[in-house]
Amino acid sequence: MSTPAEHNITIADLLNRAKAYLPADQLPGIEQAYAVAKQAHEHHARPSGEPYINHVLSVAQILAAMRLDGDTLISGLLHGTLKYPDTGVNEEILREKFGEDVARIVRGTTRIDNVKFNSLIDYQAENIRKMLLAMSSDIRVLLVKLADRLNDMQLRDFPPDKACEYARETMDLYAPLSSRLGIDWLKRELEDRAFSVLHPDEFNNLKSRISSSLQDRERYVKDVKELLSKKLYQHGITKFNILGRPKHLYSIYKKLLVQKSP
Repeated sequence: MSTPAEHNITIADLLNRAKAYLPADQLPGIEQAYAVAKQAHEHHARPSGEPYINHVLSVAQILAAMRLDGDTLISGLLHGTLKYPDTGVNEEILREKFGEDVARIVRGTTRIDNVKFNSLIDYQAENIRKMLLAMSSDIRVLLVKLADRLNDMQLRDFPPDKACEYARETMDLYAPLSSRLGIDWLKRELEDRAFSVLHPDEFNNLKSRISSSLQDRERYVKDVKELLSKKLYQHGITKFNILGRPKHLYSIYKKLLVQKSP
């Protein structure tokens, strides 16, 4: 699975994706959450200047692409409401309008935002990963935060002077967390996008040398797996599990570094 960056997502786009798998009675809560978020972030903008409401719609869309439950989508829309002091939204309002689960998830993502990460301390990343896992008694807290970070990296939506620091945090903290949660496609995308910021020359050189896109390589792996499955069935072998995935750019880069080392 991959989740490409999408621009100018509307609430209609989100509802269309959500109604493909959620019960109809969960859609009004998503619409209500959007209305609350839109009012709360009326005067807020991302570092790029884009309205903040566009970001929360994108986060919720990523969560919907993962087919997560309605409360998680609502939390994605509302994840920034406790971050700013002028939103007019607090935990009590969230709990009253959307329930305890949503209030807990939004509170948890806000607490993660307040965790300070120092990439100069080598051992700290693992300690922080353990702390975030301990803080997130509800795994949906981390899923919302990972979707938030993915959209930031997709749009490179961070202050220019903080780009490398932000990318390093993504590489050392959020990509490994994705792996620990078993979301390999998310780990790969976060790594590649952080790689493009931290080592732009190497990234562009490697990208130019690989003629096929990740989607093409994923399709190739799928075709090979189907061919192998067919051959195994033809020979009477019915119990098997074929695993395969294309290497992403950062993985290829690391392999090249190992091959060059003495």
